[in-house]
Amino acid sequence: MNIRELSQPITSQKLNENMARNIGIKLNLEKFTNAQLEDARNQMRTEMSQFEVSESFDSVNASPRYQKVRMLHDVINQEILEREKRKEEEGKQLDSDSDDAEEKQKTEESMNKDIYIAKMALKAQDHNVPTAWIANAIRRINLGESDAEELSSELQLRYDLKESVANHIVYLAEDEEEEAKVIMSTKDMVDRVTGWLDDVSKMKAEQLLQLLDSIGKAKGQDVAAQYGQAVKPALEEIYSSLESTRSALKSAMGIISGEGGGEMMGTEPGMAPAVPGEENLGLEAEPGAEPGAEPVGAEPAGREMRETAEYSRKLGMLLAASKKK
Repeated sequence: MNIRELSQPITSQKLNENMARNIGIKLNLEKFTNAQLEDARNQMRTEMSQFEVSESFDSVNASPRYQKVRMLHDVINQEILEREKRKEEEGKQLDSDSDDAEEKQKTEESMNKDIYIAKMALKAQDHNVPTAWIANAIRRINLGESDAEELSSELQLRYDLKESVANHIVYLAEDEEEEAKVIMSTKDMVDRVTGWLDDVSKMKAEQLLQLLDSIGKAKGQDVAAQYGQAVKPALEEIYSSLESTRSALKSAMGIISGEGGGEMMGTEPGMAPAVPGEENLGLEAEPGAEPGAEPVGAEPAGREMRETAEYSRKLGMLLAASKKK
């Protein structure tokens, strides 16, 4: 046996081969179930224990029977340990796969919600629905307090919209959903390249300086200077290339979304971006106003919202009637 063999891990296969060379017996381990292996191991442990108790130390070492049982025990015991380890690793992999699938599902659900909110907000703006209502609706959707049916009923009662128009605003048609997914996918490409840009920027501003300092201490300032002269231009080139790529992707996203700039999905020049969150709608509520309150100037003068008991009663009746259909 050489040093290389000593450095390699002991496996049931190697022990089995060694046993075959020494006593001419080799087990077909794959044919045994876990229960059969454990029973055999227990029997051999009992036999070895009885022999050790009844015989002297010299007799134990000199006994061919004991050495044979000992080898069989070691092979079987190692096989059991390896099977347990494989089972444990498979369990970890299943848990990991399950976590990945769950995370993927959460990401997809989040993306679908963003798609829905963005398209709903755009269509609401197209029909002159006040941005304050849109912001309040987005907040309630994110909190799970309102669904499409309730929002449609609100639009009908508050702004005298036809049922077909209100439903068009709050429900996504199949072609709209596919279009929104395509736009979101193009935006994801831009976001990923932006992340790479941030990583390279950190390398230039932080990691490289720290690395040069470490090289200077370990190898000398001359070596650090040479390394810096080689790496800095490379990082600058990568950064410049990523900037160009990001710019091209943003322009291409504008082609898909039908907008020239492609800065934000669902935005128009001079219009606040229609993305989740009141802060992204450019709304300014009055100081001290309740969450969801209409900001100053959000509606034409003279239009009053029907936040009265009569409005609540009508809304409840409309929702109850629609649920019976």
